[in-house]
Amino acid sequence: MKCLLIIGVMLLAWVSNPVLAQEQKSEKTATPPATEQKKEEPKIEISAFENRITVKNAPIGNTLEIYSIVGIKVKEIKIKHPSEEYVVDIAKGYYIIRIGETVQKVAIR
Repeated sequence: MKCLLIIGVMLLAWVSNPVLAQEQKSEKTATPPATEQKKEEPKIEISAFENRITVKNAPIGNTLEIYSIVGIKVKEIKIKHPSEEYVVDIAKGYYIIRIGETVQKVAIR
């Protein structure tokens, strides 16, 4: 009878210990297999000088969108090459450039 009581108490202590259960979970999910790791694409670089906007590492087929600082779309250009320079005929000032998920503020001078 004593033996059953001791085994029951030990089993109860083992089941109710959240730290041990958490350690077991973290060991299983610590590092994903190499096949699941994503390859990082190069970061899109956007810069402006005078009336030219230079884009590097942009995905072909995306759209370069130019917004005024208050959020009005001023111009839209289809990207045909990953790295290219675009001449824009817009007024001097600050603009927001968006290509896909990349957004950057530039100054046209």
